[in-house]
Amino acid sequence: MNLVGCWLGAMPCCHGAGGLAGQYKFGGRSGGCVAALGALKLTLGLALGGSMLRVLAEFPVGLLGVLLLFAGVKLAVAARDMASKAEAFVMLLCTAVSLVGSSAALGFLCGMVAHGLLMLRAWAMGVRLS
Repeated sequence: MNLVGCWLGAMPCCHGAGGLAGQYKFGGRSGGCVAALGALKLTLGLALGGSMLRVLAEFPVGLLGVLLLFAGVKLAVAARDMASKAEAFVMLLCTAVSLVGSSAALGFLCGMVAHGLLMLRAWAMGVRLS
């Protein structure tokens, strides 16, 4: 999905998208920062092994929450691109179903159906949906 979507201006769609948004928020503007972070994690894992687990267990959860907040806000900024109430409705429906149903696939499916129904309604009324 990312290999095709990147050429069309899509947001990254994977479990790492929040981390990517967080890195961008804190200054990482190139692929080099992702490679450097990956190399650092690999080196720490190989060098410290199991003892690294004790360090990670003591990592402050509040700090992770703040990082997650910044990443979520960065990803939510994409909602500003909604040009119509119909687009905003579909976006909110996808979000609500994904959060309540705990399934991004179900949210995506509901969004596709809602968008299709809105397009069908607009076609039947002779209105162009943009």
